[in-house]
Amino acid sequence: MTKDQSFNRLTVILAVLAAVAIVVTGLLGAAPARAATTTKPVTVSLTFDDGDADQMQAAQALQQNGLTATFYIITGYLNAPGYMQQSDLATLAAAGNEIGGHSVTHPDMSALSQAEAQRQACQSRATLSSWGYTVRSFAYPFAESTTKTRDAVRACGYTSARGLGDVRTPYDCAGCVTAETLPPRNAMLTRAPSQVEANWTLADLQQQVTQAKTDKGGWVQLTFHHISDDTSLDPTTSPALFAQFAQWLAAYSADPANATTVKTVGDAVGTPVQPVVQSPVPVPAAPGVNAVQNPSFQTTSTTSPSGQKCWQYGGYGSNTAAFSTVTPGRTGTTTKAASLTVSDHVDGDAKWLPTFDLGDCAPTVVAGHTYSLREYYKANTVTQFTVYLRDSTTGSWHYWTSSPWYASASTWTQAVWTTDQIPAGFDGISFGLNLFSNGTLTTDDVAAYDTVGAPPLATTTTTTNSATTKAKASSSVSRIAPAVDALTVRSRAVLGQLDTSGMPGQLDTPSTPAGSAAAASSALPGTIAR
Repeated sequence: MTKDQSFNRLTVILAVLAAVAIVVTGLLGAAPARAATTTKPVTVSLTFDDGDADQMQAAQALQQNGLTATFYIITGYLNAPGYMQQSDLATLAAAGNEIGGHSVTHPDMSALSQAEAQRQACQSRATLSSWGYTVRSFAYPFAESTTKTRDAVRACGYTSARGLGDVRTPYDCAGCVTAETLPPRNAMLTRAPSQVEANWTLADLQQQVTQAKTDKGGWVQLTFHHISDDTSLDPTTSPALFAQFAQWLAAYSADPANATTVKTVGDAVGTPVQPVVQSPVPVPAAPGVNAVQNPSFQTTSTTSPSGQKCWQYGGYGSNTAAFSTVTPGRTGTTTKAASLTVSDHVDGDAKWLPTFDLGDCAPTVVAGHTYSLREYYKANTVTQFTVYLRDSTTGSWHYWTSSPWYASASTWTQAVWTTDQIPAGFDGISFGLNLFSNGTLTTDDVAAYDTVGAPPLATTTTTTNSATTKAKASSSVSRIAPAVDALTVRSRAVLGQLDTSGMPGQLDTPSTPAGSAAAASSALPGTIAR
């Protein structure tokens, strides 16, 4: 082969390769100079915890901006001072908002037995469902849960349950994700930013949405509590700030370029509604068995607000109450008793009470039965039993009645009182000796027995009202329960264990000696005296 022939052959080969390259490039397309920025879809859910009455201001702002939200309701607190009325739920639902469960009495569910946790979750959902609401979503009180708790919530038919503190905010969780995924990684513990508090700004709220859009997209749940200018209610958001944010979010989500939608939690998760599940029914104590748990205050608890297992602080009105335990108790130098001192008394009362729950602590009772209430005490002023009943349908607690007064006692004395028949529709009882004037009261060895099979009384028992006329007159107070703002109720009740004796417009007249006409009319059998 000559040089010319070799040259010509090489030229042909190069021409063929060039043609092939042109064809391949045309088929595959030229590589871009750089990757285009892609907006990831974001779903935002606005949520409100507890059912605080001031959240209705947020509901107005939502409706004005064409937005909807999820309202997690503590069903046992509805109609109490500072909380929504049942009619408010109808208003929320009519505007397209979702009604979700937030338990009956707002306990730390991680500290409950599985049966009690299931009662809290199931009863809340069953009550809301019975009022006509479609209930799919749950929020854990205090955002606390365990595997046991999550299993209980799932068993009640909820399709999702929200925690808090697992998504990055300007204030915490710097290394966390910017949003939950859809569908969520764990539907029974969905990830959400920490609750919105009084120090959050409009820019902070906007950032929770925009940071997800520029990252991986996903689901952003924002959690609000009070909507108020009163920062002492914190966690709170001012009505003006919330209105600004709602207006911004409506405009932002309306722009297709932002790929952002606003949905209720139930719609975001999208799981079909599950059948309603009734809560496990607690069993009453057997005849002759004391139904009060931890009756001598010997068992402490790190999860009970009072520090005592199955006991809570109760009270209402204008007074200063100091609760503590003291040693020795009634039966030995190493035992304990419960102590209460009231000062600055204007009205209302204070008392230790078995915890308002759904069966683990509060004694279960049977409608139509009578009960013997017993409690040892020492006091420098008169005292009386105050009694509450648990609604068997909703699990909410209501004041029922009060006993005759018992005289001051410098040594341990047992106060004993037999209730009227438990009215139909109630299945739990909580009671305690109270102070409704300045003074000090120490109590121990509390008991409640069905009168059928109750053990004999101790020989040192005070069975009738023996307070002197002078003591009655000096301790007489107005017992019309005043309206108490939510903060006062919560601070006394401690972390949500509400004492509903502060509900307005209900009469709690002073008890008088047993057998008198006034005593008979103050708490008629089969009725609720408040």
